[in-house]
Amino acid sequence: MNYVFESNLLKAALTVAVLGVLGWLTPFVPFKFIITLACVVVLAVHLKSYIKHIGGFIVLSIVIFLLPLTVNLYSRVILQALQNLTGWPFFSFETEQRPTEKVQIKSLVSIDVNGSLEIFLIEGSSIEFPKDLKFSMNGDRFKLTGGEKASKYIVRVGKEGLKSLQISAVSISLNGDCSLEELQMKAAAVDAKGNIHSKRLLVNGTGVNIDGVFVGEKLQLDGTGIKLGGKYSFNEMKIDGTGISLKIELNDCESVLIDGTGVNGNVDVTGNKPLKLVLNGTGGTVNVRNISKTTLHVQSSNVKVLSE
Repeated sequence: MNYVFESNLLKAALTVAVLGVLGWLTPFVPFKFIITLACVVVLAVHLKSYIKHIGGFIVLSIVIFLLPLTVNLYSRVILQALQNLTGWPFFSFETEQRPTEKVQIKSLVSIDVNGSLEIFLIEGSSIEFPKDLKFSMNGDRFKLTGGEKASKYIVRVGKEGLKSLQISAVSISLNGDCSLEELQMKAAAVDAKGNIHSKRLLVNGTGVNIDGVFVGEKLQLDGTGIKLGGKYSFNEMKIDGTGISLKIELNDCESVLIDGTGVNGNVDVTGNKPLKLVLNGTGGTVNVRNISKTTLHVQSSNVKVLSE
């Protein structure tokens, strides 16, 4: 009996190990869930004869395998958007597509691709992109579309005369300096670094990592896991998320609303404008340091505020 039990246990362990590696490597979300359920079923089938309470076993299996694979599911987003919070390895099946085409653009640029995007803001008034992507021109608007989910597309956008940049993709990595009237980014993973002046900055993503200097009139950010660093100067800021990590300087801001499940981090207030800072959540701790030359009004709901 012990030999049979050990044999079944070994078979189950090997099968689950193979499925686990497969789930770790695949970039396709639905397949990860299928693998998760398969792991539970494999263990249940091989070991059900030796466990009196199969319901408890299934619950335990879910705890053991579903949670780690759920973390694995979002590890790709976390690695792209919150790289400094994890050291986990991830093997990507994405093929990199480098620029081969160059087209002159005007003031409005819209990029909507099915794959991942790595965008560099460069000097000049042209856009460089891979030949696999399609483009069209309508008046002052340049539109770039197409692509495949398993590919990463490198695009270089000239910032001379650029007024509006709208980006939508599976994941977005934005690097560089620019001055715009509007910047919009929508993706599962958004990673933005640089010195960006935009009157309206709108970001929507599952995992969002923003760091640098950002200046404008209005910032609106919606996400699940959000990490903000750097310096922000906006009249109005609204940040909605689940887990929010802050290490920011608010310079000459007037109204900042941060609403999340868990809100943690550090906020330095600088400049000459009075600021109303609202922190809403179900928990968390935020250290607020007022080193400005004016008044600061802090309103908090379920977020502990430590003032210096």
